[in-house]
Amino acid sequence: MQKTVCTLLLLFMVPILNGCAYSVYDDQRLMGTMTTDKKLSTRIKTALLNENFTGGMEIAVYSFYGHVFLIGEVPGNMQEKAVVIARRYSPRSITAHWFTKAKSDISNFVLATKLRTALISTPGLSSTRIDTEVNAGRAVLLGVVQDAQEKDLAIEAARKVQGIISVTSYLMLPQQAGHIDDFRQEQVSGIAPGGSAPTASESTMADEAGIVESHNLP
Repeated sequence: MQKTVCTLLLLFMVPILNGCAYSVYDDQRLMGTMTTDKKLSTRIKTALLNENFTGGMEIAVYSFYGHVFLIGEVPGNMQEKAVVIARRYSPRSITAHWFTKAKSDISNFVLATKLRTALISTPGLSSTRIDTEVNAGRAVLLGVVQDAQEKDLAIEAARKVQGIISVTSYLMLPQQAGHIDDFRQEQVSGIAPGGSAPTASESTMADEAGIVESHNLP
């Protein structure tokens, strides 16, 4: 009986381990860099929660090559406090993407599921490299992709999801060891289906309906 239970547990764990291994292998960062990024984002997230920051639960924290991204919907008078807290941990940079309040006919969960399905089903695109945040039809893409072509595929796939009204991409290309401080932000604007040409802006609050803005990070 004990042998049977052990065998079943092993069979259950194999696909989980394979999934984790695939995800780690598929990430374009070195293992050491991924570990450092994870620790950094966890420390900042924990600090937001521990310091009575009431909006902490609404802020997603990501780190890639030491560059930190704060994504969420918090009151204007609390946004700077979140950045100050994150700055204590000496990230290479901080990008804050604050969603303005908005309503959507489709729930965030449903849209996030549709977006993830679109990324998974796109040929030539590895969805395990991409993290997503969705708020009232506004999508944010983050992660380290293999090349510019994969970045474009992800943005285009997100744009085609019904219910998504804007896409902001903070997708990065792999950085070479010793050059991860070379960080430039280049904004490329596009037109969403039924939208109009956007006006170039360096603001990280790119949330107007009908506009697709891609902040392409090298």
